[in-house]
Amino acid sequence: MERRTLLVMFKETTILIVLSRVIEFLGITAVMFLMFKGYKLKYVYIVGGVVLLSISVSLLGLFAREYFEYMALGDLLLTSAILGALVYYVSRYPEKTKDFTPPDTCRCPVCGVQIIREDELCTMKIGNFTYYFDTCDHFVKLLQEVDFFLGRNALPRGKVKEVYVRAKDTGNWRRADRVYVVEEDGVYVAYEKLPKGKEPLDLEKLLSTFEDKLGRGQG
Repeated sequence: MERRTLLVMFKETTILIVLSRVIEFLGITAVMFLMFKGYKLKYVYIVGGVVLLSISVSLLGLFAREYFEYMALGDLLLTSAILGALVYYVSRYPEKTKDFTPPDTCRCPVCGVQIIREDELCTMKIGNFTYYFDTCDHFVKLLQEVDFFLGRNALPRGKVKEVYVRAKDTGNWRRADRVYVVEEDGVYVAYEKLPKGKEPLDLEKLLSTFEDKLGRGQG
């Protein structure tokens, strides 16, 4: 009877150890993903810190064997909950967690000027290449004049994705489908809240047309 009890405890302990290692591996994978996908460093540090804490608890359990099962179970549940919440948050709100800082030598593809100000910055990823626009107006101009850029072979191959705009009224980054683009004094400006008396540009339709022409131009 005692032998059977010890065998059951051994199996439970082994399962906890294996699950802990799996969670730690997933945490390390998440760290690498966040680093190479351009997320803010604080989220990389948070996930990395959680993984290191989990490993530390596992090592500590080796010196407190009588409490090892409780420590392993607590570590597993806590680490899983924190990592799960963080992964959900960064995937649900990429506009809040991504780092949109342009490279030092980045230039707007429309005007060719090096980007210094970021108050009206816009980004659009085509394939594996990310464009940075110094203003929303230049972003819209690229969409409207796609035939001109295609004729110059100035657009890379790939699908359009990760289109983000910085709203002028709030300074917050938002996905393109969550802003209102209006014309003011001959230029297009993005707002998080639609100004009174303004008619917004159908940005979704413009993006759809751009993607369609881009696809046909690359065929």
